[in-house]
Amino acid sequence: MKASRRSHDSQGRGLSGLILLTLALIVSAAEPPIPEGPWEGFPRTQPEIRYESDLGANKNYVFGVTKSFPPYKDPDRAEVEDLKSPLDNPAFSSYNLIVIVNKSTHPLWGPGQTLRVYQRGKGLLYYWLISSGAKGHETTSGYFRPLMFSSRHWSGKYDAPMLWAVFFNGGMALHSSLDRESMREMGQAGASHGCVHVEDYRAEELFHLVGQSGFGSVDVIDRQQGLKTGAKVASYRTLIIVGPTQYWDTRSSVKASPSQPRSQKKTPATSPQKKHRVDPKKPTGSPPQKRKH
Repeated sequence: MKASRRSHDSQGRGLSGLILLTLALIVSAAEPPIPEGPWEGFPRTQPEIRYESDLGANKNYVFGVTKSFPPYKDPDRAEVEDLKSPLDNPAFSSYNLIVIVNKSTHPLWGPGQTLRVYQRGKGLLYYWLISSGAKGHETTSGYFRPLMFSSRHWSGKYDAPMLWAVFFNGGMALHSSLDRESMREMGQAGASHGCVHVEDYRAEELFHLVGQSGFGSVDVIDRQQGLKTGAKVASYRTLIIVGPTQYWDTRSSVKASPSQPRSQKKTPATSPQKKHRVDPKKPTGSPPQKRKH
């Protein structure tokens, strides 16, 4: 019996490894070759399956982001504190971190162009403004797991930086935006080429939250329905939900379909800062301008 179990476990690990390799190939195929050489004096990174393999991985990272690059400001948490927590769904019990990207305003999903982070044992951790894909480049809705990490990624397709990138669907990633215009658009309308733009400090925090959410066997969640398929896979214990999509709580009487965009006042334009914090994994020059990806 013990030998049979060892054989079964070995086969399971082999299958999980094959799945991870396949996902890595999908991400690589979605991105043209990345330019070689440093960017502003710092090395570019290639997508890595494991967080620990990325140059930006930091087990001593101090969580609790409060800083931000202007003109970005966090929205009021009171807007979403009454929304149902996905942590309460038994189907998601194998996940320690759940990230909800909401593209348009809906009574179940909350305000559009926002991102919420839920952490097991703590509940709602963060509520941020984001910018998802623009019309014609919409970010795909559904239930996803993190595929690869690249803290100093460079988009070969759009020739632009994608700092603190966490890929979750082919070439689509959660990543930093240092573009002032993009930050002014956060919380208002989709403006990217499919990725989810997050303010730089928050993208860094999210990168480490996902990478340190634990790695092990998780329940496979159906991408469209949000239900357990019965299968398990080796993955980081983070579930990324892009909505509105099929709502995870089937007991709800409200149909989870897109509604009107979130209404929000535009943040007055501010002149770019000339100085930025010094970080060994970040550029020290002025942030890139008007590059969207």
